[in-house]
Amino acid sequence: MDHRLGLSVLQIHAYTDHGRMFFGSGVAVAPDRVATNCHVTRAARAIVVSKGPERIHAVAQQADLRHDLCILDVPGLALPVARMGSAANTPVGATIYFYGYPRALGIAFSQGRVEALHPFDGGMIIETTADFTQGASGGGLFDDDGLLVGLATFMPSNQGGHNYAIPADWIPSLLGTAARHIEPLSGSPFWENPASLPAFLKIPQPR
Repeated sequence: MDHRLGLSVLQIHAYTDHGRMFFGSGVAVAPDRVATNCHVTRAARAIVVSKGPERIHAVAQQADLRHDLCILDVPGLALPVARMGSAANTPVGATIYFYGYPRALGIAFSQGRVEALHPFDGGMIIETTADFTQGASGGGLFDDDGLLVGLATFMPSNQGGHNYAIPADWIPSLLGTAARHIEPLSGSPFWENPASLPAFLKIPQPR
């Protein structure tokens, strides 16, 4: 595995009006653009991305809160851009590689496999054994060819330790939308709302 893939992965700090700070991860997906999960940034009035000692403020974002995908506008970001792949082209059983900033302790790497692919809203949610935890949200999942296939997103308590990633396939269409000022977002991602969970996330009921 070429660990230079981690060069496109950053840490994200999201600051609220009330002085709280939420942290997560992100991936450079276009010049001056960083993709992350909206649940990392949704309460923020200010967002800072960092790589090593470099810290740059995001000035705007493109947001799709339902799909938990936000793309930050970060002028002057000088990092390699991840090469885009597709979750749909990543077969079950394939090896997958995660880079991100779990627990805000520096960049981390883990390796796992694609356990399942779940069709949802025109994309494939990746279920994986790759290990990630709090702070990893928005980090990159890459395939054997070094292509970005997903963003680490959530870890439901009822799924036996498996983690989930939204597909990179959703990124290009959001890149083509209008950006908005950094401000709190309303709503919730698809995986947070018990009333509208996809079938693959629902706990089987006893007969």
